[in-house]
Amino acid sequence: MKVNYQNSVIEITNESDMDSAEFGRRFKKQYPADLGIELEYQPSSKYGIRITENDFEKCSVLLLESGGTTEISENSFLIKNDRIYICCSDQIYSLNLADLSANWRKQYDVATCFGIYEFDEDFIVHGEIQVSRIDKNGNTKWNFSTSDIFVNPDGKTEFKIVENRIELIDWEGYKYRLNGEGKILTEINTAQNTAKK
Repeated sequence: MKVNYQNSVIEITNESDMDSAEFGRRFKKQYPADLGIELEYQPSSKYGIRITENDFEKCSVLLLESGGTTEISENSFLIKNDRIYICCSDQIYSLNLADLSANWRKQYDVATCFGIYEFDEDFIVHGEIQVSRIDKNGNTKWNFSTSDIFVNPDGKTEFKIVENRIELIDWEGYKYRLNGEGKILTEINTAQNTAKK
């Protein structure tokens, strides 16, 4: 996926087929290794980020994480104030676009982070197990989870932001509407069409 930002092109690629011998040859940085963190298991997600300007590569990084596998999508990253915030497995990275140096790397779900979204001055992280509100420095303001995962087998949209509310559907078909503080406004069992307030 390619995104134009100011005078640069940011390219985010899935490098799942890349052999470990190629890591250093193809990317200038590797996280989390270059942050002094060793992965306990083999990486399940491998994302490359390259920033070019006038067809010249300014910087590149390979993100390697070993939680649940994620896919690159329009919602798995966002760019704001010269930073890219990107989901990779169960982690989110905040990287400076000038040189792809890391501001922070934090885990926001025990399984997988599917997406990150702007919400007021903060972000909402859509994870498989929980939804979190975080600030630009990665500090968690609140988490919300239920007895099931926020994935829907019926093809319904399991996560969306509507005005100042977050709407969720879990695996069993329960629909939740949360306010900006992570409190339940409504809970509906869509299979039985019963509501709780």
